[in-house]
Amino acid sequence: PGSLFAFRSACELWTELLVMAGYVVDAHGSEALSVLLAGGQLPLPPPGLEQETGQSAAISSTAPAGEQPEFSGQKGNRRRIFDAHLDEDAVAAGLASGELIRGTLRVSQSKLGTAFVKPDGAKSDAKDLVVRGKQHRNRAVHGDVVIVRRILIGRQEGESSSEEDGHGPLVAAGSDSEEEIVLNGALLGGGPKHSARAQPAPSQGSDDPQMAKVVAIADGKGQNRVIVCTLHPNDYDTKKDVKDCKVKQDDKFVKAQPTDKRLPTILIQLNEFTRKAFKLSSNGGKLDRFQLWPVQIHLWNETSQSPLGRLKGACIGKAGSLIAEEKHALIENELDDHDVDFVEEEIDEVDDIVENADKNFAEEIKRRHDLQKWRIFTIDPATAKDLDDAIHVEDIPGRDQIEVGVHIADVGHFLKIGTVTDTEAQRRSTSVYLIGRVLPMLPHGLCNHLCSLNPNEPKLAFSAFFRLCKRTGELVDNPPPWFEKTAIRSVCRLNYEEAQDVIDGKELEGELEPQVYGGHTWQQIKKDIHLLYDVCGKVRNGRLTGGAMTISKMKMIFHTRESEDGTPTGYHLEEHSASHWVIEELMLLANRCVAKHLARSVLSEAAVLRNHKAPDGKKAEGLKKLMNDNLGMREWDMSSSTALYQSCQAIYKKFGTTLGLCVEMMTMRAGMKQAEYFVYGSDEPEEDKEPEDPEDPHHFALNFDYYTHFTSPIRRYPDVMVHRVLCSLLEGRLEAAEGLEDFEEEEEDLEEEEDEEVKAKKEVKAKKPKGPVYFQSRELAKDQVGICNSKKTASRRCQEQLDRAVFCIYLRSLKEWFYTVGTVLAFHRSNKEGGDTITVYCAQLGRESKARLCKAHEEELEGMIELFTEGVEDELMLPHDWKWKGRGALELKWKAKRAGDGVEAEDAEEAEGEEAEDDRPTKVQHLKTLSCVPIVIIPTNTVPIDYALYFVSPFHPKFAEIRATISPEEERGFDWTEVDEEGVEVLFDEDNEGTPALD
Repeated sequence: PGSLFAFRSACELWTELLVMAGYVVDAHGSEALSVLLAGGQLPLPPPGLEQETGQSAAISSTAPAGEQPEFSGQKGNRRRIFDAHLDEDAVAAGLASGELIRGTLRVSQSKLGTAFVKPDGAKSDAKDLVVRGKQHRNRAVHGDVVIVRRILIGRQEGESSSEEDGHGPLVAAGSDSEEEIVLNGALLGGGPKHSARAQPAPSQGSDDPQMAKVVAIADGKGQNRVIVCTLHPNDYDTKKDVKDCKVKQDDKFVKAQPTDKRLPTILIQLNEFTRKAFKLSSNGGKLDRFQLWPVQIHLWNETSQSPLGRLKGACIGKAGSLIAEEKHALIENELDDHDVDFVEEEIDEVDDIVENADKNFAEEIKRRHDLQKWRIFTIDPATAKDLDDAIHVEDIPGRDQIEVGVHIADVGHFLKIGTVTDTEAQRRSTSVYLIGRVLPMLPHGLCNHLCSLNPNEPKLAFSAFFRLCKRTGELVDNPPPWFEKTAIRSVCRLNYEEAQDVIDGKELEGELEPQVYGGHTWQQIKKDIHLLYDVCGKVRNGRLTGGAMTISKMKMIFHTRESEDGTPTGYHLEEHSASHWVIEELMLLANRCVAKHLARSVLSEAAVLRNHKAPDGKKAEGLKKLMNDNLGMREWDMSSSTALYQSCQAIYKKFGTTLGLCVEMMTMRAGMKQAEYFVYGSDEPEEDKEPEDPEDPHHFALNFDYYTHFTSPIRRYPDVMVHRVLCSLLEGRLEAAEGLEDFEEEEEDLEEEEDEEVKAKKEVKAKKPKGPVYFQSRELAKDQVGICNSKKTASRRCQEQLDRAVFCIYLRSLKEWFYTVGTVLAFHRSNKEGGDTITVYCAQLGRESKARLCKAHEEELEGMIELFTEGVEDELMLPHDWKWKGRGALELKWKAKRAGDGVEAEDAEEAEGEEAEDDRPTKVQHLKTLSCVPIVIIPTNTVPIDYALYFVSPFHPKFAEIRATISPEEERGFDWTEVDEEGVEVLFDEDNEGTPALD
């Protein structure tokens, strides 16, 4: 079997090489291999085949139904570029035998020729399969569910089997134009240690990446989605886009280039309908390269290099327009179906819910603990419209304890399983926050009216009560936390700024003093806030010193209220003041108490919890070696969340905020995983299979044994699921609600011929729990939390993408460049001219970018990215030269623009050992690993809208201003020390899209 497997793998490798060379072979290369094995020579490929681009397979998918699509190109036999996909029977047999594997294809962000597949059902720490090259990807695109077969093929030095490792191939077998021969070193440090050469086929040891090829597409989720593209002319003779964007009269196709670089270029046929949409005449015309179009892949056959596509709507606008960028972010993250009105049926249903709630409120209060006279108040952002949490605190006399109540809008009471509103909420799963507006999970009648805990309005709540020791902040076990359905009436609404003023001792007088209702006073509210601040400070200190970690992250909040078109007029950095963490600690406590109660209950296997796995051990060890050995930070420790938090705090204390934020980012990217929802407990094992270990509920970042989300049911569906199970526990309804609706329909159909079976079903139904609240069964809950995890990730990425776009729009409107501080992460030295780059992390943007090194005397900065300079009165000053100083250091040589420009002696030093080429002053800037330096952010005139990052010249007027904010310790950086032959393979996840969510 081993020899047969090796022979098959050799055949596959030969086939790929032959196809790349232009030879005609069948799916397994048998004809070509027969010739080779017989000692013969292969014929040259037919003339013109090397120019094959797949356009002959292009079929218009934009023509209306009934109209025959137009064909273009040669007829007859055509070269097969890709293998045929296996049929369903072959796939089923292969999956059953274990020869084939099913999983979702993910294309690397940084190395487009490399993709990864995690097998379905694999554990989170299992290695991914590597699919290298366009041929092995076999027409599958990013996001497709694929069927793959393992293959043996040469690997490259330093290649990892996981996308998260951030390393890809140096030379790719089966590579295409997406792949380059590059020199990859460690992600932190100077140049490479190894040469770019392919290695022999490995023996597939346990640490080697397992290569695979796609043999079928089980679900075209990636290619069936709507893809945002820009349009460009297609020049088949030169295979180059026409720079002037002119479409010629005889052009049959245009190229649709996805803004997501992981997706392939798509061909769209030009016909009467597409020409009209693109505003092209029969003689051709010009395309606008900044317009964004929704496109969908329609067909990709074995003989086409590129897929055929069709338009899925009108142009969504121009890149750089706030409306277009918002639509772009929503479509890119598959959230555009959230930006639609709720259907009329749902609105009518919600109106009925509101009407019935108002009518039955008095009766409902009788079934609850009535707290309407208690001093309950809210603290939220000033712009919040849906207030889903309120608090109260009571000092327990003679007990050295306080009692805290966290009161949450009782959304689950109104949102019934099986209703139109609940079905839509399950689909949305989360509210999506954009710039200046929100796409809610629930209709306005619920989220902003019935369930919002507005001041001086009677509301239904689900309340968690617990006691805290005033002296230590510890949770009291006697009495243990308890939960009740309640009715409340908030007596005061505060925003975070007002609460912070109270904590700081500032007086709010006159109109600034928040209104207080129910016979309570502002002095009482202030006393409550001070009491909570004192005790919650101890809670927070105990949590952090006891093993939890917290990650600081700057976020720019843009001001759009006074803008007519939504373009930001300014921004401020989001604060995390004491008023914020007081509420944060109370919500964490409530979530923790609920989670522990559910996990230890009889309904534990229906409980939705939230866990956070420990960082990947290999990557964490890689970062530890790098920090300890290569950079000399001996105090760095990632052995536990406590040690990690203490290490980060030590960096802050010793080196300052900028470097501390950068190190925290590195920590987050070094194998730190996303927190996720899961259903607690273990499933029944399948027949003849060992039972699987249950999911570990531990939350690494918070260092909680159990954790969940209970406090935001207006905007998160998992919270609603938690409410339902907790309510069922309180009311003794211990069975899931699934199946009742189906039985009711069946009962109506059979009521005329009632037999013993129907009577039996009725008896079962009579024993079923009755009441307004049910919970989902374990299987349904597992499916739902999968949707919730995906939606939460998509929402986060959408916000990050939109934040970047809005930042660039803001810079464009400001007509000024953005000067700030950056931290040097990595040096990349390339043999390719103009390929030297430095990766720099900007804490204010929360993002790292590559700064390309370009010399000031290069002709017109040829090849540089197109910068947006309209109306900007500034000058980009580039270094005169640079010199590599080992693996983790670089010297930048700067020259003044004019000979008269002076320089202070303490700000720079003359270049040593070199004579000046002219009489202009010269400065040398020393960059080391983790040096903090002045940088400038310049918006680009590109699609997608983005920015470019450059170092600021010491001769630029802004340099001194920015440098003054950097401490000498931050500016100095760290010397790089080589410790072993292999170097450091893992620093942070270069492909990670944003910082993982830990809460």
